[in-house]
Amino acid sequence: MKSKTIRSLLFLVPLCLFSEDNISTSLWVPQVAELSGQVNRYHGKTGAFVPVELTDRFTEPTLVVTSAGSEVFLSFPGKVSARVGENSRVVIGPAVNDLYEVDLRLGTVTARLDPERDRDKEPAFAIRTKDGVTRATGTYFAVTEYKGQSYAAVKKGEVKKKTTPPAQPDFAAYLKKPQPQPQPQPEKTKRSE
Repeated sequence: MKSKTIRSLLFLVPLCLFSEDNISTSLWVPQVAELSGQVNRYHGKTGAFVPVELTDRFTEPTLVVTSAGSEVFLSFPGKVSARVGENSRVVIGPAVNDLYEVDLRLGTVTARLDPERDRDKEPAFAIRTKDGVTRATGTYFAVTEYKGQSYAAVKKGEVKKKTTPPAQPDFAAYLKKPQPQPQPQPEKTKRSE
């Protein structure tokens, strides 16, 4: 397990050092850099899952699913890289309003942001879960979504979390305890003699 983590860290560092000289900055589109095992993406036109390939670029939000023992490494223009771990479900797409936002539904995403990146010219990076949004600057961090709970850890730097408001429009509804419902009493019957 430790050697796999070290390999992941060593791979993430070179990914973020890629220059965007050959990439059109008008399209901030992430692409697959490396993958292993069974990694699939949802193809909207056919309504089926198809295997992810090394040439894939995510020009629109796309659901990506990794199976047990699988992982996919992504390269984002702007010196950002990410690893989607095994048994994960994420939605990946291009930057919108100068922000890459990976929507983590299940599993783990590990990201590395180059501290030398130009934050004024390059999109920010965030990972969204049901609980909120996690952002970091110039660091290596991970977010895991497990059994409806989100967990974030940072190796170096600072991570900012912003929780989402409650799903119910009236927050007081969360504070009210449910009232016990009266239980129906069985009817007593008379015996005939």
